[in-house]
Amino acid sequence: MATITTGQRLLEAFETVPDPRKPRGRRHPLRAMLALSTAAMLAGARSLFAIAEWGRAQDPAVIAAFGFNRQQTPCVATLHLLFKRLDVAAFEAALATWAQAELGDRPGAIAIDGKALRGIHGEELPGVRLVAAYTDAAGLVLAQKGGQQPRP
Repeated sequence: MATITTGQRLLEAFETVPDPRKPRGRRHPLRAMLALSTAAMLAGARSLFAIAEWGRAQDPAVIAAFGFNRQQTPCVATLHLLFKRLDVAAFEAALATWAQAELGDRPGAIAIDGKALRGIHGEELPGVRLVAAYTDAAGLVLAQKGGQQPRP
């Protein structure tokens, strides 16, 4: 029973994320695609291909529980186009709100990690700095912030 309410709350949290797609041609509800992607990543999927394959391997009852109105889940290209246009800040906020509601105020350590990702074009693109806060108790990244590296 707890799994059903947890899943329902995840779907409700994703209602706040604005849909970047044009109304014409939408085949799958946004919240269903985001919930499927989140569940797949929690199950170990680490790429769009893995997310799409995980979705295709699910039972029709699971697909219906995510809120899909078709039996076939989104393909890799559909996921790619969605995540390319998605408002990342709104998605992260919805996911953080859901995680906070599910986990509550559990005590535990929070690890802070920073990385400097170098640009792929040498000095033309300086790269990005990322800082993330992670809680081991929940196995979740609580927040992540990125910014441009200064040019040398």
